[in-house]
Amino acid sequence: MHAWPELHPELLAPVPEREELRHIVREVLAKHADHEQVRASADSATGYSEDLWRLLNAELEVGRLAVPEALGGNGFGLQELFVVVEECGAALAPEPVLSSAVLGCQALSAADDPDSIEDLLEPALRGELVVTVATGPAPLAAVQDTDGGWRVSGTRTRVLHGAAAGLVVVNATTPQGTVLLAVAATDLTVEPCVAVDLTRRQADLVLDAAPARPLVGVARATTVRDRLALIGRAALAAEHTGIVGELLDRTREYVVQRDQFGRPIGSFQAIKHRLADVLVDRERARSASRYAAAVLDGEPETAALPVAVAAAVCADAAMRTAHEAVQLHGGIGFTWEHRAHYYVRRVLGDEGLFGATREQRARIAELVGV
Repeated sequence: MHAWPELHPELLAPVPEREELRHIVREVLAKHADHEQVRASADSATGYSEDLWRLLNAELEVGRLAVPEALGGNGFGLQELFVVVEECGAALAPEPVLSSAVLGCQALSAADDPDSIEDLLEPALRGELVVTVATGPAPLAAVQDTDGGWRVSGTRTRVLHGAAAGLVVVNATTPQGTVLLAVAATDLTVEPCVAVDLTRRQADLVLDAAPARPLVGVARATTVRDRLALIGRAALAAEHTGIVGELLDRTREYVVQRDQFGRPIGSFQAIKHRLADVLVDRERARSASRYAAAVLDGEPETAALPVAVAAAVCADAAMRTAHEAVQLHGGIGFTWEHRAHYYVRRVLGDEGLFGATREQRARIAELVGV
């Protein structure tokens, strides 16, 4: 049975510096990632805005944010990084923040010998090298060459930003056990996938004796992989929290402007009740996701349960809110051009890419001994 972590209440209190960071990120995204810009970026060759990606790394240093200073990072925690992630979720930003700035940089910074991969880590922290993590329950197969190098074979399906990444981190089985390896995109075959979410490109990756560089050895590979999985689920919860807040604000603005029978539809009790339910979902999502981030920073060994709760709560909230946004916008909400349509696609795509909430509930039940 898993016990809830004990944290000092002040760790969960609002922090002025984080709110200032949130304000800055929101301003940047409002200027460079409004709905029309997001649509244009998603339809581009790379699937995201390279200019905005450079800006996020040059001005906000998103890749360095939660990486230790000794490795070239800024030494902040995941709570600061997830402020950026939450706002990017609200904007549906298609840039590889989750795949590279969060998971990719965290994977590289966890290497057994960071000095040996400095030529990979520093470009990743600058955002010049896009990194994606394609670990799964079934490791790929790896063999060691006579010269000491590694070659890895197998297939990874539905990899986030798989076609845009310059480096892929995978877990692989060796005669000694499981390891984490880094494979250059030029050494594998990329097959782009058709995805329901147009703002999140996916690709199948085929590795056929692809040269690979060691990141994490047998002693730590499982621990690092599990931590990356927790970070990924917590980051996705932060994204979903941002989506819920953004849709609530946009829908509230609409219902106080849209008139019917000579009065704003937001004045009708039925609309008020539905928006009140969304408000409750927003507060639940914020509490769950921010608590999970605090535990990952403060007591990471006890983070499994809070992260599972956050993943389930926030995904459910995002799904309900997206559908409510479509309904409360009336006929216009069902049109292809309306932004609500894109949010529905994002939450549906996330469910297919990262798993349904029933998997998180099963994980919760297992952790608490039910």
